[in-house]
Amino acid sequence: MTIPNSKFDDWKGTGADAGSATARERIINALEIDRSSLPEDIRFDTFLQGSYKNDTHTYGSSDVDIVVKLESTWFADTSELDSEEQARYDCNQSDADYTYRDFRKDVFNTLKTRFNSSTSKPVVWDGKAIEINDGPLPVDVDVVPCRDYRIYRSYPANGEPDIDHGMAFCPRYNSQRIVNFPKMHYQNGTEQHANFKETVRIFKNARDYFNEEWQSPYRIDAPSYFVECLIYNVPERIIKRSKRSDRFKETLDYFQADSTDLVTFDQVSEMEQLFGTSNTQWDIKSAESMVAHLETMWEDWYNQHKRRLFT
Repeated sequence: MTIPNSKFDDWKGTGADAGSATARERIINALEIDRSSLPEDIRFDTFLQGSYKNDTHTYGSSDVDIVVKLESTWFADTSELDSEEQARYDCNQSDADYTYRDFRKDVFNTLKTRFNSSTSKPVVWDGKAIEINDGPLPVDVDVVPCRDYRIYRSYPANGEPDIDHGMAFCPRYNSQRIVNFPKMHYQNGTEQHANFKETVRIFKNARDYFNEEWQSPYRIDAPSYFVECLIYNVPERIIKRSKRSDRFKETLDYFQADSTDLVTFDQVSEMEQLFGTSNTQWDIKSAESMVAHLETMWEDWYNQHKRRLFT
């Protein structure tokens, strides 16, 4: 006996939804009120990203991710422009008086002013995101101050340039640039078969069950973002299967098939391959390890649960 379909009925669900929208609105209000440290003439956008935005959050999902993106200055990738387009682009640019470093400092100071007090300091920033924990918002929040990242596909003499937009940011104490494309990720995920997001949640919950409940000396090290990207590459003929246990097993079989080349897998944004050595990519061995552990759990489900009953 393998994992029963009733277990997948449990694993398909989302975590608690209440609070994420309220937290975003309160962050927006904090950044736009009169006492904000942000200059009035800059343009920025505030939006959700990650599992709460993509509807792939589970019962074990952690903080809500909120992006605050500076749009009045940007980082440009112009490598696809020809020499004339590059010269035209360079001629139209000038140095910004207000930099990304200024912006992220002002975002941090504004959030501290709004949510910290003499007795409580829930706003801290030590890594990639500004963390707001322990009470002032209905959920814990990670705020990522970033700037617009633009890939220029063309820069014509007349008309609008062709641009792909993403976000670029650096951790507070690290100058290594991290680039993501959350809006493309959301759009592409939404265009998948209706079972796609449910399947992502099933695999994330199965991972958590293995790590928290399954009797094994091993753990599955698979960040939720990469799990979502992995499932994105599963053929629709499998994802659309209505019986969840069949969908789960056929997905595992697909990942382990000789004809499946994991190297070709894309991230959900389709702006970067899933596997590689950059700071936004996964390694194949970790993915293969996750699949192998879930396969073991599938095959040994009955035996382990029978042992539990008699010990």
